[in-house]
Amino acid sequence: MSDYDEAVDVLAGELEALEVAVRALGPDEWARTTRLVPFDPSTPRWDIKQLVAHIDISIGLTQSLLDTEQSGQPGRDRVSFFIADRSQVAPVVYDYAVALASEHTPESLCGKLAATFRQTIDGCRAHGPETIGSGFFALMRLDEWVPTRTVEAVVHGLDVTDALGAACVAQPAGLSATAAILDELLARRAVAGRPADLDDDLAFIRAASGRAEHPDPRLPLIV
Repeated sequence: MSDYDEAVDVLAGELEALEVAVRALGPDEWARTTRLVPFDPSTPRWDIKQLVAHIDISIGLTQSLLDTEQSGQPGRDRVSFFIADRSQVAPVVYDYAVALASEHTPESLCGKLAATFRQTIDGCRAHGPETIGSGFFALMRLDEWVPTRTVEAVVHGLDVTDALGAACVAQPAGLSATAAILDELLARRAVAGRPADLDDDLAFIRAASGRAEHPDPRLPLIV
């Protein structure tokens, strides 16, 4: 199995676990407020339905990359994808999720999410790792893009389960792949090396993604 095939399998495992968690949501849980703090503090926090809409949008960007297949020089890799100006990105991301959620019932959003996940994995398996297309900020190779979707699935999976007070559903391979990207991001943005008390991948991911407070001034790396 190639590294790319393995990466797609890791993503597939994360999406499967996340879909199971979403499908298990009770009627009242869809309206549960998440812990995510918007860039604009005057706007309401997402509820779980809006968070799930964001997950659908985020994973669905894979099809946009595949639909824009082209020759060109990639401008981002799996790590630099997460270096962005939040003031420019966060408000747009917030509004897209709110708008999509308003168009769906929980049931129809579940169906859309399942279709997006299936289309994503099928598309990745039908294309080679060298495929180049739009990676939102810049052109990216597919083998660099796929691990970014694993990060999104792991981190936003935490957002779902944290809102419910439930256990993390991320798989060991997904946690390892996500932590490896965040380790490299830490090295590129500041100084390499996790804080000594964050040797556990899940604890590091929480602190690096702003899902848990940590006194190290280098953290969080993404929010």
